[in-house]
Amino acid sequence: MIKLIALDLDGTLAIEDHQVSTLTRDALDNLHRNGVEVVIATGRRYRTTRYVIENLGFDVFAVCNGGALIKAPDQTTLYRESFSVIPILEITRELKLTLFAQRDSHHHGGADFIIDSVTIWNEVTGRHADQNQDWCEVRDLTTSSNDYMVAGCFGHQRELNLLANQIVNKYGNNYNTIIVPHIDSHWFYCEISLGHVDKWHGLQKILSSFNLAPENVCAVGDQLNDLSMVTGAGHGVAMANGHKQLRAAANFVCGHHERDGLLDVIRYIEQHNKNRL
Repeated sequence: MIKLIALDLDGTLAIEDHQVSTLTRDALDNLHRNGVEVVIATGRRYRTTRYVIENLGFDVFAVCNGGALIKAPDQTTLYRESFSVIPILEITRELKLTLFAQRDSHHHGGADFIIDSVTIWNEVTGRHADQNQDWCEVRDLTTSSNDYMVAGCFGHQRELNLLANQIVNKYGNNYNTIIVPHIDSHWFYCEISLGHVDKWHGLQKILSSFNLAPENVCAVGDQLNDLSMVTGAGHGVAMANGHKQLRAAANFVCGHHERDGLLDVIRYIEQHNKNRL
């Protein structure tokens, strides 16, 4: 039986302005009422994840910051993994990229993320800071604490590939880097976390609390930061709009996220569970 569905947000569940389509929302609500736990698994920070949860209409578990933070339906922190960004900062400054580091502000208070003040910002970093001026702080990251769950920076794909390669060359598997397109622009985003942290790592913390196995999980996503959960779950699904490598690795490909493609997944779960009664 499939007892949990894990959903990425951008490109999967969320459509424009953090909304969830009416058909998908109603189908997920019905699935949830029939005993299938709905879990969000996203690279977003918790504040912006809440925007989608509120539009979903019922509270759920959330794996945020790429697996480094887990929030319960009552918004308490169940798990958080932090690290020092100083080693990464040395590389980003050499490459003239601006690092920002994310923290569990919902639990601790203060800013959601800190932007390094030393380097000159590119266009997309400046825009991101302007759009989040109430939730970010600008300062020299070398003077900050170690209480960061994930780091990242915006740039062109070529320079972010160079960043990822230098991190691997210097630190091996100590860190995990994922490069994904930035929504609604030609820029890209490089997410940097501890080497063992990814969405599947975060989901496994929730599975253990429900005593579930991978075969009880259906995971759905669209980008390479979803690869760990799509291949780790017993039922891995890629969106039709997803990255070609993710589509190749998935058990099947559902419809496009802007055309209620998740309805294909919900019908699959309902039929799968019915066949096992």
